[in-house]
Formats: sequence, structure tokens, C-alpha cells
Amino acid sequence: MRISIIGAGALGCLHGLYLAKGGHDVTLVDIRVDIVEAIERNGLRVDGVRGEQAVAVRAASPETAEGPADLVIVVVHTDGTVAAAKLAAKLMTENGAAITLQNGIGNVEALTDALGKERVLGGISYNSATFISPGHATHSNAGPTLIGELDGTQTERIEQMAKSLNPVGDVRICDNITSVIWNKFVQSCALNGLCALTGLMAGEIASHPEAEAVRDGAFAEALAVVKAKGITLSDSDPTASLKRISSTVFVRPSMLQHVEQGRVTEIDSQNGALVREGEVLGVPTPFNEAIMLLVKARAAHMASVHSGQSR
Repeated sequence: MRISIIGAGALGCLHGLYLAKGGHDVTLVDIRVDIVEAIERNGLRVDGVRGEQAVAVRAASPETAEGPADLVIVVVHTDGTVAAAKLAAKLMTENGAAITLQNGIGNVEALTDALGKERVLGGISYNSATFISPGHATHSNAGPTLIGELDGTQTERIEQMAKSLNPVGDVRICDNITSVIWNKFVQSCALNGLCALTGLMAGEIASHPEAEAVRDGAFAEALAVVKAKGITLSDSDPTASLKRISSTVFVRPSMLQHVEQGRVTEIDSQNGALVREGEVLGVPTPFNEAIMLLVKARAAHMASVHSGQSR
């Protein structure tokens, strides 16, 4: 299968390597010239939980990327989803599909606005990875990849896509991918911003009662928004799952990595998005608003530190 991956960060590198080694024709597309040049020169390298592996693949900028692609995987920063959707339209074959594996909400909607619902699949990845350098990532946690048709139907297309994604690991087809996306979204609202502010890994939160208190407040607000919106989460006991993650999953969320690197975070598609949903539904979200504002302040400070402009 011809696969274009838009976004060559940690998850882009991880998926690109495993899919290329699985026999697919893979091209990675990224807006950063240094990333494109490094991948073209050295290929991809991924180490971590599945050992160290390397593979040669093509890379291109959005301006030089060419199709046709049977599948476009979108793993860009959420601020770039609209631009990625327009690029996907350029790259996809007439019968091709685009799938988002991004965190947060609003990504599926951005793709469907540009491509139409019939050409978009929903998805979530529970793989965790750390960006080491251009073309090099560490696979820190191996988890399932959940995908599905937006209308929940079991189609030949979704079955083919699941088979194509098998080299990445455990791939599962879901009959309600929206509930799966929102399930991870509420977990992200409770954990990711908190990790970015404290420097804690997700699995370290349970060791700090103060962090647990903020986590629980943000999570309660997220569940209230879910209830008001009429969404049923895929997890029958989301609170138990959150507590398990907070004591056993020792990964550094991408938001923590972005803050430390002085990069823009995805806070607006996570806690910020929950605040906006709460405003529409009349559900108070003070914990999530505080996390959003503090992450933005810390990210701005770290950006100034990295640029040498802090005082």
C-alpha cells in the first residue's frame, strides 16, 4: 500500500518505520526542512520497547510531496490539522482514505470539512514515543491502535486498513470510534497538562496527593461535559482506568516534552477544547481552565528561555 504520513515527529517516525519495514511504500511529509533532509539522508531510526531498528524511506515538504497515496495518516500538531487536511486532498487517490491518530478533539471534523466524511477514518494510538532528533524516535510504550469508520459500520475498507496497519502492533476495529476518541480525550485533559506543569510522568501522579487532587478535579469536569453532551465513553469504568494509568504508565506525555523543548503545545485541543465545550453546554470547568492558562504561561516562558530572551 502507498502510505503518506503527514507529520514526522515521534509518532510519525514510529509509524513510518514499522509500516515501511512491513512492506508498504511510505513517504513522510513535514514542514521542517531539517527533518525532511535528515530522513532523506539517513532514513528512520526507532529504538525502545521493540529494540533498535532502521529503514530507508522517502521524505518531502508539503510543497514537494506527491501522491498518489492509498492511505494518508495525519499525526501533525493539532494546530496544523487544517493545513494537513488540504495536503491530504492533494495526495490521496480517488478511492483513498485519510485517518487521524492525533490527540484531542476537532481533528476528525477538520479532515471531514476538507475531504468529506466518506473519505475519513477515525483513530487513536496508545503508542507513546519520544522525539530524539530528526528521523530518530524512542518507542516508550507499546499500546493498541484503535480505528473505525465514522458511522460505525464494519466495511471491507476498515478491515483492509487494519491489516495494513498491523506492522505497528495491536490494531483494533471499533464500532464507535467517537466514543474511543473522547475516552482518550478526557484522560488527556486529566493528565497531560498536569504532567507538563509538574514535570511528572503519568505513572508518577498517584505518588503525589496534590497532583491527584488536581487530576480528579479536571477529570470530574470532563465527565460532566461528556454527560451533558450525551456521549458514552468506550471505557465502562473510566475512573478506574485513570487511576491505573496514574500509577503504572511511566511515560512522558508529548505536552511535557513540548514544554521542555520550548515548543507550542496542544493545550487548545485538550483542556482548552474542554473549556470551550463546557461554555457551550453550561458546565463549569475551572480546573481545566486553570490548567490551560498555566500551561500556556509555562510554554511561553520556556519558549523565551530557549530563544535566549528570558530575564
